[in-house]
Amino acid sequence: MNKLTVVLVDPPNDEAASVTLRSKTGEVTAFCHPCDLKAGDLIGNRLAVLDAEVLAAFLSDWPEDEKEAVSTEWIERTEHYSYRGRGRVIDQAEGLVEVQGFIVEMGAPCNGYVDFHIRRLDITTWETAKLESS
Repeated sequence: MNKLTVVLVDPPNDEAASVTLRSKTGEVTAFCHPCDLKAGDLIGNRLAVLDAEVLAAFLSDWPEDEKEAVSTEWIERTEHYSYRGRGRVIDQAEGLVEVQGFIVEMGAPCNGYVDFHIRRLDITTWETAKLESS
């Protein structure tokens, strides 16, 4: 499993914080509570959501060229912890979607690609996922 790097914790040393994380291909800011992370920490790559809407990006009966055209991962921030985008389902049973190097547990109604709107991106398992500090 790829690790995520903690880039920024704001405010530092606070029980609840905004944590900016970097994967190999992207960067997001997530809510963390309780939080004792610090810049330079590495954590496991599994984020969660407080609330998300997840829909299939295409239907199974679409032509292959149309499926391919909408099979591109992207994520954009819409509010402080909110995001919308398109990701690839990597484990439908566990609801895991990968987008720009981040694995997010948000529910997965199908295999393939999904469009999503995350209301709040969370770090909830950092206590067990914290790997090492710089």
